[in-house]
Amino acid sequence: MLWESVKKGNELAVSSLFKKFINPLYNYGMHFCADSDLVKDCIQELFTSIWHKRESLSDVTQVKFYLFKSFRNLLFSKISSSKHLIHPDVWEEDCGDPDDARESAWILEEETVENSKLVEIAIQGLTRRQREAVILRYYNNMESKQISEVMGISVEAVHNLVCKAIQLLRVKLSR
Repeated sequence: MLWESVKKGNELAVSSLFKKFINPLYNYGMHFCADSDLVKDCIQELFTSIWHKRESLSDVTQVKFYLFKSFRNLLFSKISSSKHLIHPDVWEEDCGDPDDARESAWILEEETVENSKLVEIAIQGLTRRQREAVILRYYNNMESKQISEVMGISVEAVHNLVCKAIQLLRVKLSR
């Protein structure tokens, strides 16, 4: 419904889409490009483009998929044209501070943060393509078909990337 509202010129609909997807798109983009400003510019350019082309937008049944694919294409285009470096094997995640409420809650939070750090370190050992597939699948809840279209590979290749990534993560995390 939001997409239809955007096509009809509803500024609040564009704003709602932007607010809903800015963080997931930013986090996704930062896995490929070390330039935070470039990632932000691409997100802004994506939504500006959507707004300017709203009258000629096609019907979209899966807005999240459309936005991720469009953003990826735009970002990779900008990276290749401006010769920005692909992000090194760095994984950033906001772990937050533990809550001081009760000791058991604090311990649970500490364990969660520690486990997150272990997963982050393990994910650093994956290839860029494996990381991208894992990010899209598990952090952005995309299906294999959507991932294949976003990444421009076959569904079978997505399955292979995710399976190999999970196998590698299991080995690394079992140590």
